[in-house]
Amino acid sequence: MKLSHKITYLFLKILSVCLRISPQWIRNLLSNILYMILYYLVPIRKKQVFKNLNLAFQDKSSAWYLKTAKSSYKFFINNFVQFFAFPKSFFKSTITIKGQNLLNDILSEGKGIIFVSGHFGAWEILGAWLGYNKYPVSAVAVKQKNRGSNNFFIELRSRFGMKHIYRKSSLDNMYNVLEHGEILALVSDQDARKRGVFVSYFNRKTSTPKGAARFHLENGAPIIFTICYQNKPNDYTIEFHPLKIASDATIESITQSYTSLLEEYVRRYPEQYFWFHRRWKTKPSTKNND
Repeated sequence: MKLSHKITYLFLKILSVCLRISPQWIRNLLSNILYMILYYLVPIRKKQVFKNLNLAFQDKSSAWYLKTAKSSYKFFINNFVQFFAFPKSFFKSTITIKGQNLLNDILSEGKGIIFVSGHFGAWEILGAWLGYNKYPVSAVAVKQKNRGSNNFFIELRSRFGMKHIYRKSSLDNMYNVLEHGEILALVSDQDARKRGVFVSYFNRKTSTPKGAARFHLENGAPIIFTICYQNKPNDYTIEFHPLKIASDATIESITQSYTSLLEEYVRRYPEQYFWFHRRWKTKPSTKNND
């Protein structure tokens, strides 16, 4: 590991320990300071946030865009700080679960489960809850270039029992999860370029990852749309929605079904969506729509 990567790892470990032993008001203060820096002084992807909000919600006022953008910055910065304070912040949280019996019934069938979600809400709380409650979950993740930060985040998530599969690793690793009757978790809402399938998202044809649909059609494992949203600070709701998939379903129809579910939650809680991605970067072509 490079020296710079080792330094990154050590810094993140120390920061995490400091936040775990700090009271809530200290973490709130840090969140506010980071918000002021990242929104006003180092506005990373700020223009992209406003562009996405305008594309998704065309009938809103300038004041609404401004309020939602600021709220989104605050939401994700605060959740990031709380994540660094795991496991203390997790155990201090109130979590309501909806659909757990359905999840348990489907898992007991032994066919494996495909979890599909998006960059919405408190997904780290979702992962921690699943791991803490001994659900056999392997999440597909992107390997970071900085090995120090990559190792830190993997270790922090693994403390609760969450397993990881790197996105560019062999597909056999992902199929093995399902064949062993376990849960494969996919985040399926980033621009998938020309490799994706184009479905409607906020009334726009949007390139969307089709992995969840392909796994289902090839393996037969059921798909559960999974989401975790914040009701108020330290109060969350996790929901599990099994998809009803017709026997003649296609990659496009399946992808559309969970993309539409994600859109419903984004419309309800727009400040809890990660608007920093270039979601509508890839434009559809005639070939894509055939």
